[in-house]
Amino acid sequence: MRVGMMMRDAEYRDALIEIMSASGKDIFIEVAAGRSVSRESVILTDIMPEEIEAGSLEKIKRRTVFLSPVPPGGQHHDRSGYNSGTDKNNGCRIVFKYAGFAEIMAEISLAYSEWTGDTGSISSSTRIIAVTGESDLLSSERCRSLAKQIIYRRGGSVLILPLSFINDYRSPTSESRGRFRRLMYMIDEGKDYLPGAFTCLDSFGIEYLLLPAGINPLTALTTDYLSKLISSLCLHFDTVILDIGTCYSSKNIRLIQSADNILFFGSGRRIEDIGMFTGEQCSGRITKIGISDAGREALSLDDFVRETYGGADQTKDDH
Repeated sequence: MRVGMMMRDAEYRDALIEIMSASGKDIFIEVAAGRSVSRESVILTDIMPEEIEAGSLEKIKRRTVFLSPVPPGGQHHDRSGYNSGTDKNNGCRIVFKYAGFAEIMAEISLAYSEWTGDTGSISSSTRIIAVTGESDLLSSERCRSLAKQIIYRRGGSVLILPLSFINDYRSPTSESRGRFRRLMYMIDEGKDYLPGAFTCLDSFGIEYLLLPAGINPLTALTTDYLSKLISSLCLHFDTVILDIGTCYSSKNIRLIQSADNILFFGSGRRIEDIGMFTGEQCSGRITKIGISDAGREALSLDDFVRETYGGADQTKDDH
């Protein structure tokens, strides 16, 4: 992705470049000389739309993200639930300058996707792993540990999708609820997208949907919409980890049954046999990991990754 920076605030620009460079994302940064950037670049600027001549604004607004020194006001919700600019903003993308890196990058990714038509690398054979257990305690930590091992042993892109009632993967941006509604709108309309517009990346290379803290909006989706979401995400990620924990709803059981692999963490105290939920048809895809000893648990997780991915310590050939 190419980003052309056209900034008056040089100190802010340099700090943002440093954060982008350390983010692990594939970004080519172009610092504009004067008011010109290459046509392939998305423009990131702190020059506001009202400061630009109308004809010039019309030419660049589709590929420009404007950084406002104050939160954009007087906004309304469009069909997607996303906060769109008013007529005063003339359809321009305006983001609060201090909204946070994840929110700014998400908007840049969306602008780049719509401007260039580049929706990112498409995974040809996504692996779906359902992670379940006897307790929700440490479920998110176990999913993160699994994701780290996959990235270390196999590489590729890994997304964790929370499916418990409480979201333990808090988004760093306050706009995450509107952004999730926008993602579902695009999927519903059959529009493709650059995944970085709706996900955030942590320091280990693990990606998460931008979702609000607290009650998980994914649990409110119908079975059809949830399946449609996962199918869409599978087009963009090599591995999707479903963090189900103890949320054995009918929707989640169907997802567990359709997963490529099922990981069950437990001691047998509360759930003696995960097969009581999945049925006999899933027995060959279930791996049980005891939770009595942290060291053995870590070794078992590593063994699972080695066996699942054939012991390869490299990324897929198509990445």
